[in-house]
Parts: sequence; structure tokens; C-alpha cells
Amino acid sequence: MSNPRDDDALFERLAAESNPSELPPESSPAGLRNKLYASLAARQRDDGAFETLAAVTTREAAMPSLKSRIYSALLARQAESGPLLALPAVKAGGRGLCVFEHLVRITSVGEKLQSFNYCRICHARVLGERMNHAPIYWPQCPYVRFQGR
Repeated sequence: MSNPRDDDALFERLAAESNPSELPPESSPAGLRNKLYASLAARQRDDGAFETLAAVTTREAAMPSLKSRIYSALLARQAESGPLLALPAVKAGGRGLCVFEHLVRITSVGEKLQSFNYCRICHARVLGERMNHAPIYWPQCPYVRFQGR
């Protein structure tokens, strides 16, 4: 909660910057603050109408391009915090690997390349983020799954 003194200073500044002839005589900083709080309280009461509207509205699935952008952002944020899980560990955990990840996994490359986010350089990501019916068909690719294939 904000400091009431900061609120008073804000309302004092707003009152000083306004044209007093345009304001009703009862518009003091305290009066303006009370009107603002009353308005906010009224808006909170109106939330019930939005809750009712949300309850009767049918849910639609998110567009594939939106799902792809969210997935990419989550992977990028995870990669910022440290190395990703190595491909052999991903495979052992039960997740399938796309064709490119599978090629990297079966080659003898170092741990750093095994933990690289290959989706960042894959054309399927680019198409999936920009098109809702992207022409991508790689098995085990998350961007293909977002397309509903």
C-alpha cells in the first residue's frame, strides 16, 4: 500500500496544476482522493460482471503461432539461467527428439553441443512462430505439435 503522504503530495500537485475555475468548489486534494477511491471501489464491484461474462464465454484454443512464440520465449529464458538438459538425458526422460536433435545425439559431440537449444536455429521455429498453418512435418518437433499435426 502506498504512503498516504505520497498520495496527498500527488493530489496537491494535481490540484496546483489544474485550472481552479474548471473545478467545483469542493474539489480539494482530499476530496479528489476520496472520489478516486470511490471510483476504484465501484470498479471492483463491477468485476462480478466480468466474472459472469468469463463463465459463459467459450474457451478457444490459442493460435499455433502464439503457442510457438510462448514456447520459444520459455526455452530462451530457461537457457539464460544455465545449460539445458543434454539430449541423451532428454531422450532418457521419455521425450522424443526431433530429427535434428537425434542427429546431434548420435554424433560424438561435447556436452555443450548436446545442451544447445537447436530450436533457436531451426526453420520450423521460424515458420511456426509466423504462420498458423506452417508447412512443417518433422516428427517429434514441438512446433509441429502446436500446428495440431
